[in-house]
Amino acid sequence: MSFHLHILSALAALMATAMSARADAVLQRETQFKAAYLFNFAKFVEWPAGVATDTVTICFIGGAGVYQELASGIENKRVGSRRLVALQLTDSQAADACNAVYVEAPLPASINSFAGRPVLTVSNAADFAANGGMIELFTENHRLRFLINVESAERVGLRISSDLLKLAAGVRRKPR
Repeated sequence: MSFHLHILSALAALMATAMSARADAVLQRETQFKAAYLFNFAKFVEWPAGVATDTVTICFIGGAGVYQELASGIENKRVGSRRLVALQLTDSQAADACNAVYVEAPLPASINSFAGRPVLTVSNAADFAANGGMIELFTENHRLRFLINVESAERVGLRISSDLLKLAAGVRRKPR
């Protein structure tokens, strides 16, 4: 009987390891998609004339895996003619250089430092777009999707391309 328990224990450990490896692979893939989405979002946003520089800086509050994924090979990534920069923010860093910010849920109070500034805000927090964020990432049927709050973007002078709006799962606009 002890032999059967050892075999069952070994099988259970093997299954747990396999399930853990699959979960890690799914998480890694989602992280890669989030980084790719952020890069592409930057391509489809137009910042006000006074903001344009030779770089597009995407800042991160949390989301270390997404940051690392975007930062890998970044020297070859461009947004039009502008060089792409990824910056992991700490509590002591000013966010003045940010053109876009990705904030991992749960939302920290530091997200308020971007209010009223021409900074594209992106998060995976639930109801982010409904509560004034610009782009909310979410998973639906094992697919990464996004919602866009056009009103929030326009309020700070950002213009989101209609091509990107067509790809969104939902778009929140100004009431007419």
